[in-house]
Amino acid sequence: MKTQFISISKNEWLTDALKNNGYNMIPSNIILDKTLTGIGATHGELQAERNSIIIEPNVPVILGKTENESNYLAVYAKTTEAQVRAYLKRSDITYKKLITTPESFKKIRKVAIALNIDIYTDFFCLFDECEKITQDSDYRPAISQPIHDFFRFTNKAFVSATPLNPSHPEFTNQDFSKIKIQPDFDYKKDITLIFTNSFINQVSEALANLAESPCICIFFNKTDAINLLIEELKLTDYKIFCSEKSVKKLNERFVENATDTVELPLAKYNFFTCRFYSGLDIVLGNINPDVIILTNLATANYTAIDPFTDAVQIQGRFRSGFNSLTHITTINPQMKALSTKEIETKIAVFKENYETARANHSTETDTFRKQALLEDMNNLKYNDFLDENGEINHFAIDNYHNEERVKGYYQSMQNLITAYQGTLHFNLNVVNAIATVGQDDYMIISTAKGVKERMKMIVETLERIRIDCENGLLDDERRKEYIRPLKGYAEYQYIAPIFYKIGIKGIEKANYLKGEINKAVKQYDKEQAEKLRFSPEVLKAIEAELETGEYIAKEAIKVRLKNLYNAFHIDYKVTQDIIKDYFDTKVHGASYKLVRFNPKR
Repeated sequence: MKTQFISISKNEWLTDALKNNGYNMIPSNIILDKTLTGIGATHGELQAERNSIIIEPNVPVILGKTENESNYLAVYAKTTEAQVRAYLKRSDITYKKLITTPESFKKIRKVAIALNIDIYTDFFCLFDECEKITQDSDYRPAISQPIHDFFRFTNKAFVSATPLNPSHPEFTNQDFSKIKIQPDFDYKKDITLIFTNSFINQVSEALANLAESPCICIFFNKTDAINLLIEELKLTDYKIFCSEKSVKKLNERFVENATDTVELPLAKYNFFTCRFYSGLDIVLGNINPDVIILTNLATANYTAIDPFTDAVQIQGRFRSGFNSLTHITTINPQMKALSTKEIETKIAVFKENYETARANHSTETDTFRKQALLEDMNNLKYNDFLDENGEINHFAIDNYHNEERVKGYYQSMQNLITAYQGTLHFNLNVVNAIATVGQDDYMIISTAKGVKERMKMIVETLERIRIDCENGLLDDERRKEYIRPLKGYAEYQYIAPIFYKIGIKGIEKANYLKGEINKAVKQYDKEQAEKLRFSPEVLKAIEAELETGEYIAKEAIKVRLKNLYNAFHIDYKVTQDIIKDYFDTKVHGASYKLVRFNPKR
């Protein structure tokens, strides 16, 4: 896709930058990468001298842009077809401006057909915050419903400060190009990135440091976790901004100060879920908030923030700026992130299974079997990548790739740091607050599913402690402090002594199976005993204990060797013939003559 670069100066509007390059309005068949939030793309389209349908991902954005504006129409779940009809029939408005959710676009289409209005030629279609069609398609498949209509418009554009490259073939077929806005000034924002494995403690500490702040805005994409955080930290002056469905759920738990629209004034602590990450203008007058972004992978993977999209959008919500920006996050080195090739392979397998099932269904003649095949086919994974018409949903596939890309950032500190640096939007201050063992580690151990999983986590924890002790990062007192909580688990009592014998590699080789572990321990003990019984100290004691040149009863030799082994804690079976491992001997009945001390190892 060809890209045109257009410069923009500080405090310059997007429309001015476009005009400087010969565009009176947003041109057609382009993906407009604004780079910056809040430079007036949607506002410019609302002022453009043409009819417009603007698709916004979320209702709060729509209400924010249509509030107190009778010349614009907000189209969402509560908007009726009668209201759309009345608006389209208004003769007092020169240029119609409809701002709609993706799910409600069909209301506009239906009414326009009834009124004999060709929206595809008479209107410009702008898909705003276009990355959301990819990001949200897994849990909100209807977000991509208007895409077939979008490509039918003569004049149309995707726009965002953080667009994701779409794979839909129509972008190529219709010769789309990209316009990339390039600021000619330093637009980077300072952000502190804190890595932790004691999530709640770290959040508590961050809030304590902001005790004097008049307004703290916290972005965390899970209402259950927000509720838990409020209870844990005993917050009282707070508001939660989330979906209407989540508001109802919170109200059922007697959490009353939750709403699906941004209401001013804000509270001391304000929590926002992902529907408020982009597009919305949060205007607080003279107050500059402190902004905290939270990611807790132990809570849910979807709390992960994409530095290239979410983080950029979040900092852009505050048009008058902010005092500070902080991202507190956990990481998960065990989290698997699929490569592009692995994703493509899996989808190919899903498709193959689906096509086989569909072929079997189409050729089956028995009614009962045909119904069973249909049910089975409808439950196959490949259905996740099909739209309501049974056609490939390219944005669902893009979503799969996108989720795995973001997962990869959270496999290590360095991965996430590199991602943030790659955005070119932030001056990064990194704080490593990850302890050898953190509050979250103990929580994960306590909630482990099954003995094997808990044992695995305990062993991995012991290994981290061992490494930090070996590297001089832990003293003995702190080591004991970390181990103390582990002693309450039966799995610790079993596995800890074994860990100190065969180490994590030995236990991993046994695949955390007790039978295999016990075999490994027995083999280890045997090998250690073998080493010990030929150690210099033991050899010296044996040579001193038994005289050469004399006949000694075999049984007496056995007893004396056994006593020596016990003295050196050697777990090894002693027989009458073991003396031959240490001495050259001659046999005489029930006695051995020890000729010469000559260890055979």
